[in-house]
Amino acid sequence: MNISWHERLIQNPRLYELAQWPVIPLDSVPKSHQAVFLRNKHIVAQTLTGKPLVEIAAEHGLSAGSISHILDRCLGGDDGKSPALTRALVPNTVLKERCRKQNLPCLAQSIGNACSFKGLLAKLPALKMFLDDKIKAEGDERPEAEKLTPKSFLGAIKQYLAEHHWPQDRYPYTSVSQGYAAARRYLIQCRSEMMQAKQAGRKSSLTRPFKLRSTIRRAMRAIQFDEHKLDLRVRINLILNDELIPLPISRVSVLTAIDVDTECLLGGIQVPTQAPNQQDLLALLDVCVSPWQPSILQTPGLSYAPGACFPSGLPGGYPISFGFVHMDNAWIHGAGSVVEQFCQFSGATLNLGLPGQPKARRLKESVYDFLNTEFSHRMASTTGSYPTDPKKEAPASRKKTPVITYQSTDEIISVLLTDWNMIKRPSLGGAKPLEVFQYHLVNHFIRYIPQTLQRDWRPFVGSIVVPLHWYRHEKRHPHINAFYSRYRGPGLIRVVTKDTHIRIEFDRRDMRTVHAYRLIGEDLGVLFAPLTWQRFPHSLATRTWIHRSAKAYRLDMRDPLSAYFRLLLDNRDKPSYALSLLRVYTEFTADHPDSLVLSDEPAHPPTPSSGEALTQFIWGPNSANHRSES
Repeated sequence: MNISWHERLIQNPRLYELAQWPVIPLDSVPKSHQAVFLRNKHIVAQTLTGKPLVEIAAEHGLSAGSISHILDRCLGGDDGKSPALTRALVPNTVLKERCRKQNLPCLAQSIGNACSFKGLLAKLPALKMFLDDKIKAEGDERPEAEKLTPKSFLGAIKQYLAEHHWPQDRYPYTSVSQGYAAARRYLIQCRSEMMQAKQAGRKSSLTRPFKLRSTIRRAMRAIQFDEHKLDLRVRINLILNDELIPLPISRVSVLTAIDVDTECLLGGIQVPTQAPNQQDLLALLDVCVSPWQPSILQTPGLSYAPGACFPSGLPGGYPISFGFVHMDNAWIHGAGSVVEQFCQFSGATLNLGLPGQPKARRLKESVYDFLNTEFSHRMASTTGSYPTDPKKEAPASRKKTPVITYQSTDEIISVLLTDWNMIKRPSLGGAKPLEVFQYHLVNHFIRYIPQTLQRDWRPFVGSIVVPLHWYRHEKRHPHINAFYSRYRGPGLIRVVTKDTHIRIEFDRRDMRTVHAYRLIGEDLGVLFAPLTWQRFPHSLATRTWIHRSAKAYRLDMRDPLSAYFRLLLDNRDKPSYALSLLRVYTEFTADHPDSLVLSDEPAHPPTPSSGEALTQFIWGPNSANHRSES
């Protein structure tokens, strides 16, 4: 909405001070306009002091309307845009592009031809596209292009209007020249703009780009996240109903986060999968922001270097203030949960880069080269680069049980990643990455997140708003539909007649329960999934896989968790199934890390009497699917 100069001053009282206006040096104004520029500036200064317009007009030999017109040019206009201010005091300055406000001229009513050609193009956008395409075809020297002249260009306009049945009593047929001058100016202007664009593109392609390396270094300015697959053979022993099950593992993935300017590793984890998901990336983020504690090393001869740790293990707090987060364009990096944690909470800028450009994130590649050199490439390869590769594991060794365990691999990777922060770097002037990181925290302006917000940062916790359902005619309890299940709880009964939607918070690592809140913030307590999903802790990724694959693998949905585990257990000889089995075993044993019990009996059954058979307490292969047989 357009406002006057007086309304602008009421809206923004700071404009009463002329010193707050932009400064235009007098030398930059043409000499023929300098006197008028100074007069206009004097008029504005007097008006802002509160002097009546009549007295100002009499002093300068102008009318009060002229004074008001000068002020409107400076302060008037759209209230949603910034005023012109000092720029409007320069005579003959065009503040906004002229356009046609009235209807196009017609023979019955002559209202002037000003800006009529612009009005014609605005009324017919397809005509503008048609003309621009003809001019571009000529500039690109296409075979079908026409060498345009002002006369032929005007002819193309009239031909287009005739084909689209433009009225013969409207512009451009209302003038003798039929818009010849306007069409000629438009042709010349478009040719000039296209020629300048082509020349600018040609210069940029011929000129060798000069890259100036920035010397500004600051911790947490830019962070690189990535995943890497390690090719090795390790083993792990799973305890199932007090039975030891050896499980060979041939692939693991390592996720790391490294600070670019200090080359300091912020964190790293090992996950038993070839294709990490968003939950694994959130786990890495949780490691980076949570206070780091060294692992209890059980591998002989393995120990942490003195003072080696991740930055989150330093005393005095840790700044969760990512600036730019660089990752490749994998699907998990664009997940909503990942974007929310980086962009909404940390206020970082997410840069997924261009496909096929790993050198843009070459620092994290040096970390994986360090891991391969110090650890994974020192063992025989499981596949090799070609059939007769000498680095490939021998067939005889392939049948034997791997020597290194999965737990040892995890400990080795943890030690190597912390050792990275204690190795002196030539790029840092011989300093250690962790020392440089500590120096930046003390001597640079690093943004720290308040403790209240830092405590609320829970990467694994998500929140969504869901509808509240109540089938009262079926005499059922109110429930919500979320994550392929119905969740119920006593807190829904008292709000079912008040609200239609509620907000729930869920932990991606354990989907057996969710926490419910009203949209106004009132706590509704815990909601529980059906009993079929209550048997073991399980992640959202596990539940999603079960629902998407239940039909293909014929899983018994009366006990889906046991059916899924039995499927993995029966195919544990396959590498992909072995990795999934280890991941699911880790989830299922979150409450009881010692062992997993799939039988009907409790984890610690009572001692049987002398007349009872001991075999009833031994787990069998069919016990995992016991509900399907009942």
